[in-house]
Amino acid sequence: MIYAVVNTKGGVGKTTTAVHLATMLARFGHALLIDGDPQASAASWAAWRRDNPEYNPSPTTTCLTGKAILSEGKQLAVGFKNIVVDAGGRDSIGLRSALLLAQKAIIPIGASNLDAAAMTDLMTVVELARDYNPELDVRVLLTRVDPRTKDAIDMLEFLTEQKLTVLKTQICERVAFRRAIGEGAIVQELGRDQTAIIEMESFFKEVLA
Repeated sequence: MIYAVVNTKGGVGKTTTAVHLATMLARFGHALLIDGDPQASAASWAAWRRDNPEYNPSPTTTCLTGKAILSEGKQLAVGFKNIVVDAGGRDSIGLRSALLLAQKAIIPIGASNLDAAAMTDLMTVVELARDYNPELDVRVLLTRVDPRTKDAIDMLEFLTEQKLTVLKTQICERVAFRRAIGEGAIVQELGRDQTAIIEMESFFKEVLA
């Protein structure tokens, strides 16, 4: 299965989502993580992870840009059970290539008006991709949620109006995620925040369903 984790807006937890998904998929066989974001945050995470051999299993990680995400991604996919592409941060050839390559697209999104505006633009790109990749399954994941506010409720109403499929799991803003990424780990491996672990495992089960 090929997954693309995408958004045209930064700061939504895209790389956090991608590296957690790729690492959890690695439990079930060889997994490839393609860093297609010019910021190369997933590649940095992978480099930090290599310094901590106690963290395993690990996805194989490579960097691809632009059209290579589609062309080389197709060739690389032959050797892996699951592939996760971390792409985006802006509308680009790389993001569009990831949507053409993927079978499932996961869109992490925050709960602000800026996120809603960016989502409208992103869905235009997604619909264009579906013209060439009609089987693309798109799911939205609410991330960096502040449970003290009703922002997530308002965003859910907006997404429902847009007729988008939203995962039931919500990933809240937690220090545990930032710490895990900075150590080349996932929250399950650090084991310090059980709520964060429950959220990420719940997300994983929904994605595989």
